[in-house]
Amino acid sequence: MFSTILSTAPFSVVFLFFLLSHLYGTSEALICYENDDNGKIYEVTNNTWNYCVLIPSTSVRPNSGRVFGVGPSADWTDVYDHTFALSDKVYKILTVCVLEKYDFGVLAPKFSGASIPPEFMFRCVCNYDRCNSATTFSSYLSALKEDNSL
Repeated sequence: MFSTILSTAPFSVVFLFFLLSHLYGTSEALICYENDDNGKIYEVTNNTWNYCVLIPSTSVRPNSGRVFGVGPSADWTDVYDHTFALSDKVYKILTVCVLEKYDFGVLAPKFSGASIPPEFMFRCVCNYDRCNSATTFSSYLSALKEDNSL
């Protein structure tokens, strides 16, 4: 059916349809902030990202905060997808924060010699343009609240 509609439509209508489809598809790229190893922050657009990430700096490592974007090809995002899908007109999830434990010593216990202590990482993800604008946790929460108070 779709092919018969396209075959009878004027070329200009078909061209316009495909042009608008292409523009719509490319307009879905997420804009996130990323910082380099020197702490300089850049605004980056990537159509494979679904989420912007904040790993806040800590009192132990005050310059360790990171911001970047992720998508399903670089991270396991199924849990985030499910959680953000719970939002509706009345209730909106603004961020998902997790404290993760990585026990790398389990991967190669014979080669590690001394036991490798587990590593912990706290990160938050959000799903709209520039939502990871802050590098500290408290300013991140304040920015999310301000962005969504309109």
